[in-house]
Amino acid sequence: MFKNVEELISFIESQKRNERKENLDYFRKLCFLFENPQNKKRLIHIGGTNGKGSTVSYIQNILMNAGFNVGTYISPYIICFNERITYNGKYIPNEDVLRIGNMIISKYLELDKEGLRHPSFFEFMTLMAFIYFSEIEDLDYAVIEVGIGGLLDTTNIIRPIISAVTNVSYDHMNVLGNTLGEIWDNKLGIVKPGIPFFTIKDGEYLHKAIDKCKSLNSPLTIVDRNDIKNIKIDINYTEFDYKDYDGIKLKLLGAHQIENAILAIEICRFLQIRKENIYDGLLNTFWPGRLEVVSKKPLIIIDGSHNIGGITALSKFIEAIKDKHRVRLIFAVSANKDKDAMINLLEHYVDEIIFTHFMYKRSDESINLYNLSHHVNKRIVDDVDEIIALTKADNDFLNIYCGSLYFISEIRNKF
Repeated sequence: MFKNVEELISFIESQKRNERKENLDYFRKLCFLFENPQNKKRLIHIGGTNGKGSTVSYIQNILMNAGFNVGTYISPYIICFNERITYNGKYIPNEDVLRIGNMIISKYLELDKEGLRHPSFFEFMTLMAFIYFSEIEDLDYAVIEVGIGGLLDTTNIIRPIISAVTNVSYDHMNVLGNTLGEIWDNKLGIVKPGIPFFTIKDGEYLHKAIDKCKSLNSPLTIVDRNDIKNIKIDINYTEFDYKDYDGIKLKLLGAHQIENAILAIEICRFLQIRKENIYDGLLNTFWPGRLEVVSKKPLIIIDGSHNIGGITALSKFIEAIKDKHRVRLIFAVSANKDKDAMINLLEHYVDEIIFTHFMYKRSDESINLYNLSHHVNKRIVDDVDEIIALTKADNDFLNIYCGSLYFISEIRNKF
């Protein structure tokens, strides 16, 4: 047993990140040892490739604005370890992390006797979230973000009141499949018999969602981008109209956030949340590390886009505001990502690129990224503090740090 939370967190972080599995029987057995905490509250399950965390945050803030008590479970974190689990926007306290963590570890001897392995990092964290939420008597909803995929994701043992998929693009292909069709099939693994399912309309693969919901008798709501009108995007707000909602305003930047917002709107309409609560909840939503302005003079933005879908959304944002700014990109990425496609897309929209790396084992070498680029104005700066000093001293550019959530977490802490 651990006596301080720092040692416990270090232990949890050292656990194997993921276990390859053919089913979720192990995690069900693990939860059974704690009297199935995942079955004790009303849960909303959010999957997808990009935008899961933002959608979770929109739903959380709308429900809180309507007077409900709301928990969230997200991954990964940007600010601190406790950020993964929240109640009414406040991180799980250190004393609860320590207490619940030791409670989970107290069952290890029992697991050993049954010949069962110890939980992976994500299994440990998911169980901690389920236990924490189950203990809060006045918790009305908990919004649960899928980790990877859907079908075999650890969170998928829950029976939620609503499931949703934000969008599907290429990421984690070693786990989810090499085609968008295969990835869609995996993401749709969170659809449950008879449980309402929401997703953004996708012309090519929409039939998969329709067929899945028909087979499970799950009511399907298709959220249509064509209902979005009068979009205005700048570095301060995102504004748009949607159906009978005029002048919706978001602090989260970029057209992609509109899609996350309308998905949250439809989910909250289903929950019979009042219109004024939806307006206010959307406006009050903040999500760190997603097109987040960390400095206005000079203008510096950090963005956690780390796959081709996220980079496409970032590119569209740059294109929308580029006529008002010269853009410098500071790019670092994990070695296992589709970095060639990411760089080739971004360099069409920026005036300068600085390649660097971050302090985590997955980071690619900056020279590898530099060699993939065809931009005429590119360079390598491996000292992150030197880059920050450069961008802080230069008012001529809009500076955008991007490529990895690990990188953005490191940069944000320095700001």
